[in-house]
Amino acid sequence: MSVRYYIFPESEEPMRLSQRLVEGLTHGKDAMPQYAGTRQKIVGALIHNEGGRPVQIEQTYGTIWTFDEAGEIREGLHEALAEIMNAMEETQSSSATVVSLRPQLNKKRLAEKFRWEPTKADIDRVVGDLWPASKADRLKEAKGTSKRKPPLSYDASHALTKVSQGFWEIAREIDRLKEPSLKGFAFESRSKAKEDPEYRHLYEALAKMADDRVELLKRKRSGKGIWYAVIEVMHQREDYVETVQVIRERCEGRKAAVAAARQLLAKNLHLFDDLVALETRVMTDLEWEVMSFPN
Repeated sequence: MSVRYYIFPESEEPMRLSQRLVEGLTHGKDAMPQYAGTRQKIVGALIHNEGGRPVQIEQTYGTIWTFDEAGEIREGLHEALAEIMNAMEETQSSSATVVSLRPQLNKKRLAEKFRWEPTKADIDRVVGDLWPASKADRLKEAKGTSKRKPPLSYDASHALTKVSQGFWEIAREIDRLKEPSLKGFAFESRSKAKEDPEYRHLYEALAKMADDRVELLKRKRSGKGIWYAVIEVMHQREDYVETVQVIRERCEGRKAAVAAARQLLAKNLHLFDDLVALETRVMTDLEWEVMSFPN
């Protein structure tokens, strides 16, 4: 089974979305600036495959993606998830003896905001792309901003794995150093880059890691600069915990981030239940940039 995605822009021909592009959009690693600031209709088709070829459409559905000013969809997906969770919470908390119209209204609003019903003609365009009777039936492939990755051979993958195995130890040793030692470490690494040009790129990378660590320590000591208030919404699955939403607010300084974190926690406390945990923290923009959040 697989899912194929198609975008149906208003007054334009529909286009096929590659799996690579969809994954890039979902994880914030790709964008479609041609649709910046718009809401676009998407058709998802659940496909049964045999031998790597599609043989039957099991199901189709229409959803709406919200593109931000940069042509990304992460924020729109987070908004949709938050509204769905809110609607579920209100439905579960409604009294069994009181008939409330609110859950029904919320479901209707969600459907109107995030769903649409593809027509037979729309589905026919998808069918034609999957099983084209002529070259004209094939839909063009939509483009994002990220470049297609070159193929990774087994030898290249093995080499990358082997040389990167010690990265964690390098980071640990640098993190153990205090600020004066870090400055000396960076200076000496750059000196060695000149003395041993064969490995200059590696020495320069070590110096850059030390520079970043110095800047982080300065930021934590002063509390100045850009900070983030962050709430991580984590759902307990059967045998693992999954981060399903990250709510953050950009702030000027640590004190402002702490105040914003308290407000965000109070505002989103309704998301908490026996299977959903909220983790609140503040961090510098340097730390935010390297977090492996699903956005």
